[in-house]
Amino acid sequence: MARYVERTKYDWWNTTWKLALFILLIVFSIAVIYPWRGPWWTAVMVVLSLWLYVRLVTQRTAYKCASCGNVFQVPTAVNFFTTSSMGKNPDGTYFSAKNLTCPKCGKITQARVLKRADARVAKGSGRLLK
Repeated sequence: MARYVERTKYDWWNTTWKLALFILLIVFSIAVIYPWRGPWWTAVMVVLSLWLYVRLVTQRTAYKCASCGNVFQVPTAVNFFTTSSMGKNPDGTYFSAKNLTCPKCGKITQARVLKRADARVAKGSGRLLK
């Protein structure tokens, strides 16, 4: 089973390259697909680009239930169609979340977004990972 840790402000590189790939595919759609095949295929390419972006994000993320603390992953379709939100910690900082149903307790909670811990993060951080 994969280990997950909280996201930090230094996790910008993974988001940046995925977003750059998404923008590149959009530009390709407008510059190449639109003149060649028309607006219908351009729209299909844009939706497929967005699906790819969400798929890349889904592979590396999990969610932690606010009620029971269970860590779980969701399919790409669920991640694609549910909206993200922001939660506020007691110290005034914010975190990413989604309103999801926990598979363990069955409650709809604001599930906190976690990232998959790489081997170097798990080995070198000194923190106990769950």
